Amino acid sequence: MNFTKATDEAEHLYSTGVITVQTQMDYRNGISQLEAAAKAGHAKAAMFLSQLYQQGFRVERDSLKAQYWENYGYQIA
Repeated sequence: MNFTKATDEAEHLYSTGVITVQTQMDYRNGISQLEAAAKAGHAKAAMFLSQLYQQGFRVERDSLKAQYWENYGYQIA
């Protein structure tokens, strides 16, 4: 897989995950998509996850997960 294709796929996962979390009731799937995007190198997805966990928006508030995703986002940025 080339870099551009991987980047496009990560961006698609991020966009779909954000839309799913913000507008649909399928939060688990949205979080899964955001995690996949972050693990594929999408720093904004990791930071978005960090904010979700920090605020407890659509997920249970979890400061450890929030810190994990924030650190992960900085590492891949």
